[in-house]
Amino acid sequence: MEHKINSKFLMDVYSKIEKHGAVTKTEWGQGYLLDGVQVSAGFDGYELFFDNSRVQLTLGFHNTWHSNADSEKLLDEFFQQLEQIQKHYD
Repeated sequence: MEHKINSKFLMDVYSKIEKHGAVTKTEWGQGYLLDGVQVSAGFDGYELFFDNSRVQLTLGFHNTWHSNADSEKLLDEFFQQLEQIQKHYD
C-alpha cells in the first residue's frame, strides 16, 4: 500500500490520543498513550511524534514526514491502528 501522508488526519489522531490517552513519558518528553500508540510534540511544537513500538513516524514542519518502518506491512498496520483510534474516539 502506498501511503500519502495526510497531515490533517495525523493531527486529528494526535488530538484524540492527547484527549483520551494516559499521560506518559516518551523519549521526546511528556506524551500520551492510547491503544498502543504513544504521541508527543517537539519542544517548539513543529514536530509531532507517533510510536507504536514497531514504527515511529514524525510529522514535521510544512507537512514533511519520516518513518522508520522496516516494511510496507508494518507501515500498513501502523496506519490501520491510527485509523481505528480516529474512528473510535471523538
